[in-house]
Amino acid sequence: MFQTRRFSKTFLGFSLLAPFMASVLAGLPVKAAHAQTPTDVTKLDINAEGQVEAPPDRLTATFRAQAQDKNVATAQQAVNAQIHQATEQAAKVNGVTSAVLVYGVSESRPDKNTTLWTARQTLTLAAADGKALLPLAGQLQGNGLILEQLEWSLSRPQRQTLFLQAEKNAIADLKKQAETLAAALGLHVLRFEHVTVSEEDSPRPMPVMLMAARSADGAAAPPSSTAETQTVRASASATVLLAP
Repeated sequence: MFQTRRFSKTFLGFSLLAPFMASVLAGLPVKAAHAQTPTDVTKLDINAEGQVEAPPDRLTATFRAQAQDKNVATAQQAVNAQIHQATEQAAKVNGVTSAVLVYGVSESRPDKNTTLWTARQTLTLAAADGKALLPLAGQLQGNGLILEQLEWSLSRPQRQTLFLQAEKNAIADLKKQAETLAAALGLHVLRFEHVTVSEEDSPRPMPVMLMAARSADGAAAPPSSTAETQTVRASASATVLLAP
């Protein structure tokens, strides 16, 4: 009788608590289910590219000043004078920036009894367009400087602006791909799990073919140049989660 009463008491206590515990336990799975990602998820890896085309906004002219003499100091002084005159001319033209670069001296012996020294230095001039730079380039050519190269390129601020737009275009393409492929599979886009964006190789400067030109009076004419459209590209990749 003692054991029977004890068992009855325990069973009675459990009977009273059972409805309460059942309601608590029944509620837990429901809350957990709402917080979890559906188990039947499909992962999709996709890639895309975005691009933007724009005209270059920077024209660079590269010149070489050169002089040769039997006396090395005389050759150097002649080059220094050419560069000094050229930078002074460039400073008077609005929108043109100059940079004096590589300097060098070399020795040559055309015969056993003669030694010649050649001094040379590089000068670059840059501007947003050719309106001011090209006439100046013609003047410097007339003064004896050698125009080695003309090239169009994108300035750093312009390249960064275009790259951001190319990134946006790449992301838009990712979204379009994800939605199209999800619909083809009878699914919908749950979310993007990973997204990576990177810049493609920057557009290289576009060299301009140089041709000797003469005006009607026989003097050297300013060089001409046409800016060609350049393309900035960005690539993107993503892992997309799809669900029914």
